[in-house]
Amino acid sequence: MLASTVDRWLKKHYRDPIDLPALAGEIGITPFLLCRLYRERSGKTLRLKQREIRITHAAKLLSNGERKVGDVARAVGYGSVSHFTKAFLEEKGTLPSIWKSRPRIVSVPETAGSLPPPGLTFVRATMGEVPPELSYESGQWMPARADPAPRARAGRGSKRSGKRWQEGNAFLD
Repeated sequence: MLASTVDRWLKKHYRDPIDLPALAGEIGITPFLLCRLYRERSGKTLRLKQREIRITHAAKLLSNGERKVGDVARAVGYGSVSHFTKAFLEEKGTLPSIWKSRPRIVSVPETAGSLPPPGLTFVRATMGEVPPELSYESGQWMPARADPAPRARAGRGSKRSGKRWQEGNAFLD
């Protein structure tokens, strides 16, 4: 009950700084007790939940691809673009500019038939299909080039250049 009430309040006021006295007064408990009980019941602090809600809204705005990152940051309540970028990276695992420019399905053509919903990835290869020379059990390493002879390099050669191109060395190009 408490967590759902706080979540609704945070979703309604996600652009504003958290007003603990107002939120606690609405629920009827002290701000300290509110923070402690919310963390115990939801597993997150109020600030982390607010960040999650803000970044979710920002991701939706950025997916459109038309708004600038700075505009989106201000629209969801961040005063600093660098702080927004750091929070976005921690929540989504990528930078907002990359999220904005990532490919997305605009429409599915009529000829597509019954395609699965976007976002699903189908893997054809299984662990049993890994070639034996690449498996961990083989104990062998296959060289990347057929000719392990050293390449001619421009400029001065290093003292270790003769050892670098030996067969079995992981530095083969």
